[in-house]
Amino acid sequence: MKTYFYLPEFNAEKDSITLTYFDAKNDTVKSFNSKNEKDKLEPKKGGNEFVWDMTYKGAERLEGMILWWASTDGPKQIPGKYTVKLNVNGTDYAQSYTVVPDPRAEASIADLQSQFDFIIDVNKTVDKAHKSIKEIRNINDQLKAFTTQYKDNESLKELREKAKTLSDSLESVEKALYQTKNRSGQDPLNFPIRLTNKLAHLNSLVGMGNFGPTDQDVAVKKELTQKIDAQLKEFDALISQQVVEFNKAFNERNLNYLFVEKSE
Repeated sequence: MKTYFYLPEFNAEKDSITLTYFDAKNDTVKSFNSKNEKDKLEPKKGGNEFVWDMTYKGAERLEGMILWWASTDGPKQIPGKYTVKLNVNGTDYAQSYTVVPDPRAEASIADLQSQFDFIIDVNKTVDKAHKSIKEIRNINDQLKAFTTQYKDNESLKELREKAKTLSDSLESVEKALYQTKNRSGQDPLNFPIRLTNKLAHLNSLVGMGNFGPTDQDVAVKKELTQKIDAQLKEFDALISQQVVEFNKAFNERNLNYLFVEKSE
């Protein structure tokens, strides 16, 4: 899809330009900004043409993550009414537009909506799981730093052992969610894929055509989602219990806290 807009003046250092697409409920589909590195908008003075693939935001995909035949992409806009809004230094300019069905497609609007909802639901679970993996890695980095820094301190031997136990528990959750042995595109042939890869594979399959998910797709999604949710519940329990205990022990010894940085 092409969006055209005109800027009488533009200064890349001073001006902030945002182009945002909204659905019929006024929820954001995708936003592009001249100040952001990700989803960057590169406007210029005068006439501008912006080309967008009409795809919603997808699930988190960590740097270096290798997945086998799996998609973390968002679904495409389905036929219906939408709005695009240009914001120039705080001032909005809005224009409605309509996405029309492909006349060659055999799928009904209901089929496309079912496909859309399925991919959104899959990505929601995969996104949460991958962000949890990011948090797990952050905590384990801190645990390793703690163990290295105090490796010769006999008074902290018990804490180091707890650090090892906590780290192992966190790694167990990560390994259930993602195949951590993957280092190259060839590795998924040697090491079995894990839960988020399996669920994201459904995104690839269902998103291939213009049809809704089959009953089998829905059943497999339900099963995999339940397994992922169980791992995330275990992760939440580790955060609320063992990490809290660690921070309490650190505090009693005037050591630094173990921080949990939430992924955005």
